Amino acid sequence: MDKENGKFKASILILDDEHDVTEMLSCILKREGYYVVTVDRGEEAIEKAKKEKFDLAIFDIKLPGINGVKTLEEVKKIDPEIEIIMATGHASMESAIESMRKGACDYIEKPLAAEKVIFTIEKTLEKHQLKEVVALYEISKAIFSTIEMDALLESIVNLTMKVLRADDTSLMLFDEEGKLYIAISHGLHEEIKKKIRLRIGERIAGWVAESKEPVILINGLKNDARFKDIETRDEIKSSMVIPLIKNDKVLGILTANRINISDNFTESDLYKANIFFSLVSLALDNATLYNNLQKTLSDLKSVHEELRESQGQLVHSSKLASLGRLIADMAHEVNNPLMVVSGRAQLSLMEDIKNEEVKKNLKTIYEQSQKAKDIIQRLLRFSKPSKREFKDMDINKSVEEIVSMIEHQFALDNIKIRRSYVAKSPFASIDEKQLQEVFMNLLTNARDAISGEGIIEVMTSCERDFISINIKDSGSGMSEDTLAKIFDPFFTTKEKGTGLGLPVCYGIVKAHGGELKYESIPGEGTIATILLPIAKEGGG
Repeated sequence: MDKENGKFKASILILDDEHDVTEMLSCILKREGYYVVTVDRGEEAIEKAKKEKFDLAIFDIKLPGINGVKTLEEVKKIDPEIEIIMATGHASMESAIESMRKGACDYIEKPLAAEKVIFTIEKTLEKHQLKEVVALYEISKAIFSTIEMDALLESIVNLTMKVLRADDTSLMLFDEEGKLYIAISHGLHEEIKKKIRLRIGERIAGWVAESKEPVILINGLKNDARFKDIETRDEIKSSMVIPLIKNDKVLGILTANRINISDNFTESDLYKANIFFSLVSLALDNATLYNNLQKTLSDLKSVHEELRESQGQLVHSSKLASLGRLIADMAHEVNNPLMVVSGRAQLSLMEDIKNEEVKKNLKTIYEQSQKAKDIIQRLLRFSKPSKREFKDMDINKSVEEIVSMIEHQFALDNIKIRRSYVAKSPFASIDEKQLQEVFMNLLTNARDAISGEGIIEVMTSCERDFISINIKDSGSGMSEDTLAKIFDPFFTTKEKGTGLGLPVCYGIVKAHGGELKYESIPGEGTIATILLPIAKEGGG
């Protein structure tokens, strides 16, 4: 069988000074699909091991010149991964044990029986594959050590070169237009990387992406009719082009080339590649989820900046409504990819994931996406100004509805609520539902500021043309630095807070022509004050 085509089960080196034995073994093993090289001297076996990569060797123990055991030692120095079976015609347990001690994996007795030889070879190769799988999983742990895309891509390329013994590697991903581009490579010039953009089905990588089948290429493309019209790099001796697939979706294409390494890629290399790249695909999918989440959060930060720039100008409800519509559009746009990220992370967590690092990364993605979802919901609530319905309402009554609703729950937390309402409360023109949302938010913040037992005082009073609603807590208070930031969107002192509660409240109060302000003394407590214009007509 020709080694050039790479289509064989494994490569075997046979060392025996009996010509009949080597001829018989060569004939049998080639018929079974193995690539076979035969030599009759230990010195020749050593030279062959220096020039070619073999998966397995069969060495006769008794040889002229360098014997089989010494040859075993020298070949193992050249290639520690090679599996060596010793053959002895003396049934000498002592020589067999010595060879096993020096690195042989098994031994067979002469005269050699074809069935016994084939069985021993297959058993040895199965063990070798199992060891390779374990080694691959150990190596692959490194790709799960990071969820950051750039670091992961670099790790993938470096490990691919190690696992497949490649000296030139590139990884292609899909851009926003669905075209393949080179995300990272080792051995390619930057100018080449920038130019390449491939459609599905175009050139070799595009063909692999479309067919979802790996390709092994020997001596460029001249031996493969599918790609004979495609130009290639003359220096490449052998290539392997593999699709990275997760849930039947192609995530990218990885190409490994051998330029200075004389051996061609084989079916054995493809076997290793399939195992390794199944793990690479999982890590890449996790990183893509995380990357999408980061982009989503970045979009939300853009909304944050818009809020910060506009907040000082939101005096009139028309300006607030305009910003609200902008936020609503952005929130809806961000929500769609976020749903995909959250859903895929949740589905992945439902699978039986053995790797704890993968599970941890997926949990991080899911938790962060839920946090982003909460932010979006608050942004959408912020975008409601255009739907407000103003009516002249009794402020004392509106405040009391919320206080009486939460009073029992607060009591369970050892927090008492004291009331002090102005007599004959004036009316104010408000959207009661939204303003009660503000009352609820401020009262909840007051409760959260209190550790253990405490008191919250709710007071209303009249100040010229305004009615004042004050919520005072006996909590820990805030520093001047914190107080200066409380209305900044996304600023929060709570572990699970989104930092949008007070900006939303601020916007609602502003839309009512009012003011929302805070005073605080560290260690003594905080007072939140809402000022609302008194209605000129109506009311009691």
